[in-house]
Amino acid sequence: MAKVALVTGACGFTGSNMLEVLKEKGWEIVATDLPESDHKVFYQEKGTFHPVYYSDIIKKTGAEFIPADFTKPETLKPLFTRDYDAVFSIASLYDYFAPWELLYKVNVEGHRNLVEAWLASGRKVGHWVHWATDGVYGETPYLPGDENAPYDPPNNYSRSKVEQEKLLWKYYREKGLPLTVLRPAPIYGPRHIYGVYKTLLGPRKFGVGAVVRIYPREKQLMYPTVHVRDLCEAAIFVAEREDTIGEAYNVLSKCITQSEFSEFVSHLGYCSPIYRVPVHWSLYKRVSGLVIKIGRFLDARARKKGKRPKFDVPEIQYITHQYWFSNEKLKELGFKYRFEDPREGLLDYYIWCKREGKL
Repeated sequence: MAKVALVTGACGFTGSNMLEVLKEKGWEIVATDLPESDHKVFYQEKGTFHPVYYSDIIKKTGAEFIPADFTKPETLKPLFTRDYDAVFSIASLYDYFAPWELLYKVNVEGHRNLVEAWLASGRKVGHWVHWATDGVYGETPYLPGDENAPYDPPNNYSRSKVEQEKLLWKYYREKGLPLTVLRPAPIYGPRHIYGVYKTLLGPRKFGVGAVVRIYPREKQLMYPTVHVRDLCEAAIFVAEREDTIGEAYNVLSKCITQSEFSEFVSHLGYCSPIYRVPVHWSLYKRVSGLVIKIGRFLDARARKKGKRPKFDVPEIQYITHQYWFSNEKLKELGFKYRFEDPREGLLDYYIWCKREGKL
């Protein structure tokens, strides 16, 4: 008999990929997401970066679709009229521009509503695989940071994910929620149009030509990423093991430096030659700090006007933050990444973007 999964956030980037991977592996799928008419209420990006609602993947995979809104408990009851082998809890509001009140309402209170709906139903759930983020760590006190590193979220989105995690761990301890937490790095892959996509979009926006790469001589900053296919396969991998309940796992490819990442992206975009300019860390940090201050000023000004800034401050902060995490814990269980080298994954994603006319 086929295993049965509930997938939340099923019409989003990661959720739609999750549906496809589950379909390939023979799972029966119940999918849920906001009704399409309510999608714009929560997502404020405009134009290119507004999240697409992939309802076509529901039909393609043959999933049963039950619309629901985490902020409306009455809409969640229909999700738990059957038992599930696994709940893949993907849905969250991922938007650096969103106000704290909205992030908390969706990411914390919304997940409380979801778990309470399950508890009230009395139905069985074999495994609850929750999507967190490596952003809960911020910059870890040791490198590379593992799953034991303390919470130190650098922005409101990551802060909401910390509170979300704490809530779910409480349900694990007190109510028996069969929880496994995945902490992925920034995700990219087919249908991704945020975050990493912006770095690939640069050559298209600004044209190709010589690239001047300024980087700190004494301190190489890392750039963590994960291909969505690896993340979805990791989720199924942990869902099929009982010894992963009560555990958290970082999910990411091998970290490469920001210099390696940016130069690889430059080569993909036919930008050459690349001129490397090493500078002292103190100078790099001062100049980068000024760039971040300008970003904060533009962000504040845009918010006063009710507009979205062209760049989110947390994205700009990558230029000075050391985000370097370990993926060893998951690999020790036997999980094998398809794209252990992120450059292979980025090439796969770049080909998809070109094929779909995104670049």
